[in-house]
Amino acid sequence: MAGNMAKVPLLRTVATRSFASATNLVPIGGTSDYEVTNSKVNGVLVASAENNSSLTRVSIIFRAGSRQETSDNQGVSHVLRICAGLSTKSASQFAITRHIQQLGASLHCTSDRETIAYTLEGTRSAVEQVLPFLSAVATEQVFKPWELSDNVGRLRLELATRPPQLRTVDLLHKAAYRTGLGNSLFVPKYNLGKIGTETLQHYVNCNLTSDKATVVGLGCSSNDLKEYVESLKFPGSSGQSLNPSPYKGGEVRCDKGGNLAYVAIAGEGSGLNNLKEAAACAVLQKVLGTGSQVPYGQNHGLLGTSIKAEEYAISGLSASYGDTGLVGAIFVAPSRDAGQIAECVVSALKSGRVSEEWVTKGKNQLKASVLLASESGRSAVRKIGQTGALTGTGLSPSQYLAVVESVTAQDVNNVLSKAGKNLSIASFGNLTCVPYLVDLK
Repeated sequence: MAGNMAKVPLLRTVATRSFASATNLVPIGGTSDYEVTNSKVNGVLVASAENNSSLTRVSIIFRAGSRQETSDNQGVSHVLRICAGLSTKSASQFAITRHIQQLGASLHCTSDRETIAYTLEGTRSAVEQVLPFLSAVATEQVFKPWELSDNVGRLRLELATRPPQLRTVDLLHKAAYRTGLGNSLFVPKYNLGKIGTETLQHYVNCNLTSDKATVVGLGCSSNDLKEYVESLKFPGSSGQSLNPSPYKGGEVRCDKGGNLAYVAIAGEGSGLNNLKEAAACAVLQKVLGTGSQVPYGQNHGLLGTSIKAEEYAISGLSASYGDTGLVGAIFVAPSRDAGQIAECVVSALKSGRVSEEWVTKGKNQLKASVLLASESGRSAVRKIGQTGALTGTGLSPSQYLAVVESVTAQDVNNVLSKAGKNLSIASFGNLTCVPYLVDLK
């Protein structure tokens, strides 16, 4: 949506295919579609693909998520995301919004535990004209105090509207990692209105630097994108690496009452530094089950076949970061059934074995989901940008599919065995019947 950064939430689900682009869209699955190089001027990783679409997407991704926060600036990455589109050194908030709206383009910002991405979308001619505003938003922040105070209400709204599933996964990371990856994606309430200009500018100077940046373009020529990247002026290299965040395991409970219990149980997975093992974790997630593949169908994953409760929803969980990860499951059920389901999940993670048949099924589902996601230009840009920022190299969908195809049943069972050695559990809601981690054998 045009001009969505001033008054409405930046995270907005939009349709990414249109009749205008469907007629000449070329699949982006081939390994030759992406050209990955490093800029000779500032060393930034540049990944580009010309898919002959009438839409162009350019994204600047930094390795600067909540993992990089410290005890002194908890929530700064959340505030930084909210600040996307505010006044910069070269343009006011009004000018940025007005020019992008006039040309029908869209500028939005997304963040996770390890990255923050500024993405510009629109027709080729529109993106070409408003690229300077993308540069300003991503590299020329000024954080005026009166604009920051105007956005405190939006921070409060995002905190108040977090769904229980998201809060449960957030608590799971806290239980598993304590700090680093255990930092919440959201600013804590005690820091609302307290993260000011100086804190934000220091965080930007330390993390939004050339050595932590990746630029991805879809629907544009490689030469044009390289020329654009060479014009960007990033803060000097900080020389900082990812904050160490070793997996520790543990339990966090948040009793909020109600009728439902939301529970996430996981063990240590694998990071993107071991791509095959990370792919095995993703296959295991599909094996455990990710919901019905057809409307109104049942969950026929490994967990769905072993749970006897009637009212519940469960899904496998897999999250791979730069050097570590999580793999397990998350479920929601009436409180009375939560204990039984939790025992089934722990049993599957600790003593389960996955057959060749299950692995083949999981690999097919994973490959299908990767190919379907690659049809969305927004998803493709986000995935290759995150991989580039965390590993230093781009990975096309077809290259990832080759890695998935090489995964064996033994690889998946090795991942399952590793995860079951030291579990983490997070629970939210009515926890009357949710067992403690120490009681789950």
